[in-house]
Amino acid sequence: MHSKGVKQIFKYLGIVIPILVFVSCKSSRISSIQELSSNCNQQNLYNYSVEDFPEPFYNLNLDTALLGRFSEEGLKIANAIGIIELLSEYVDAEKKYNSTPSIENKVSILDLDRRLANAIQRASLEISAVASEIDCEEERADQISYYLKKREDDRETKFTVAAISVGAIATITSGILFATSDNSNMEHVIQVGGGIAEAVLGFMIFTSKPKLEFYHPRNHLEEIWNGKETSLLFPAHVWYYFNYYNPDKPEEPSLRVQILKGWKAIYEWEKKENKHNQNMVALFFGKGGQYTSETLKARARMLDQLQANITLMKQDLTKLASYLDK
Repeated sequence: MHSKGVKQIFKYLGIVIPILVFVSCKSSRISSIQELSSNCNQQNLYNYSVEDFPEPFYNLNLDTALLGRFSEEGLKIANAIGIIELLSEYVDAEKKYNSTPSIENKVSILDLDRRLANAIQRASLEISAVASEIDCEEERADQISYYLKKREDDRETKFTVAAISVGAIATITSGILFATSDNSNMEHVIQVGGGIAEAVLGFMIFTSKPKLEFYHPRNHLEEIWNGKETSLLFPAHVWYYFNYYNPDKPEEPSLRVQILKGWKAIYEWEKKENKHNQNMVALFFGKGGQYTSETLKARARMLDQLQANITLMKQDLTKLASYLDK
């Protein structure tokens, strides 16, 4: 009787354990969501050269009247969008009108005011277009990260259930064998085998994360990382703004360098000898590849930071416009 019972138990183990492992592993198979393209892509490619950048702000010999009327931040952003000369003309026209308040001089001020407003509005729209695309890419990465996280949580649950089930079956089986006191060696084998199965399943919970192919042919993070002289994805005034620094003030690096320092410090990408870090750099700053929920979340955070810094540029434009209103 007990021999028949033992055979039935082993037969049960031979069926149940593979099913549990299969169900557990099945949860790691992600449905094919090939993120080859994105509706965030506006196909805007900027074509300009270094000669199109304005003269560095620290090289400018600004009029005292201009310095007295506008803040340094306002003048820097004005130089970035190429309206320093217009501002100088505007201040001179105001002086001329104050000394000779004629209709002709008033019309000159209004014309300059219109041209300045148009230039600021145009720059603001270009900044908004870049910021919107980056924000869209951030949301895309965040949504796929959420999808993967749900799959990951479901997978962990199934692995946990499988581990508990394997442990319970092994315990029951070894208990029956012990009760029959007829095959103590087999009892130990079952206990050891169950323990190994539990350990393997537990290890897989923490090490095997579901991944998904996620691509970003237009990669703004790559532009910041490589730091070329010009950019295809950022307009000239934005790229100038990100890369401007005064060599006489080495303690004040460019905005792009500051962003890079933050990324490298957080993700330890300075450790080039680390193969994992090298792979992450290729993934984040390349055309895409296999992402986990965690790496997609990190990408979304980096895009969010980049968008925030671009939005700060719009704040500087708003301040400049308010100075003009005064």
